[in-house]
Amino acid sequence: MASNVSREKLLFYAAAGALGGFAAWGAAEPILGIRFVYGRDVLFGALIGALISAFLASIETLSVGQWRQAGRRFVVGGIIGAIGGALGLIVGEFAFDLLGGINGRILGWAVLGIAVGLGVGSASGSAARRRNGAIGGLLGGALGGFFYHSLTSTFPQAFGRAIAIIILGALIGFFIGLVGELLKRGWLMVVRSQSRNAREGREYPLSKPVTIIGRAEESDIGLFGDQTVLGHHAIIRREGKNFVISATGGGKIFVNSLPVPGRVALKSGDRLEVGGTLFLFRERSQAAAR
Repeated sequence: MASNVSREKLLFYAAAGALGGFAAWGAAEPILGIRFVYGRDVLFGALIGALISAFLASIETLSVGQWRQAGRRFVVGGIIGAIGGALGLIVGEFAFDLLGGINGRILGWAVLGIAVGLGVGSASGSAARRRNGAIGGLLGGALGGFFYHSLTSTFPQAFGRAIAIIILGALIGFFIGLVGELLKRGWLMVVRSQSRNAREGREYPLSKPVTIIGRAEESDIGLFGDQTVLGHHAIIRREGKNFVISATGGGKIFVNSLPVPGRVALKSGDRLEVGGTLFLFRERSQAAAR
């Protein structure tokens, strides 16, 4: 696996997807007694899509205590995941009759996976993350559909479904994380920090046109607990192929130990200081060449 892929992030996303899958199985199992097939599929798919997407969309902000952002992402991700999940299971039901069992499962869960990925990306407000999420969700959902068919055909229904939906969520989360890592263009890695949440080695992808660094909860890169950091301290903008940083609101920033009075284009390997946090800036093209 590429050296610039964060294995910790892949495990983090896979675990979040698995937790969403477990919650989805618990919520969806009681509705399987509904006899109207398409009505049952709509509810079943909506619940699975909603909970896997909601967990994946909110887990990063939830893990660092950004409660308002986590709540908003949970809702946005859940709504998009529910719509796509319902559609996916309807598609899967038709495909099940036309193409056979395993093909129908793969197609149906792949559609659900795409919706989950779109929900995760939409919740973050990033077009790049929507794209990455849709690709990763497609791959994870399709592979999850294969396992779903195999496991529910091999084990007793309730047990097989439980394991299958947990694996489905884990695979969708893993592939969303993997595609995001493989396609990221620029990112900041924490070298050291006085912030309570920016632990050493943590990476922040610069996937939005404008990335805000600050102490405010709505910041894209939140440096909480560091009183030397302003609410909105610095902004990184994507301008063509470049990432350009500037201070905002009177904040002071340093690049390679030199103060930045205005704007400066970052280069891979630059060391960026914001308050008590030191970041290392990396770009994919340069990182791949090293």
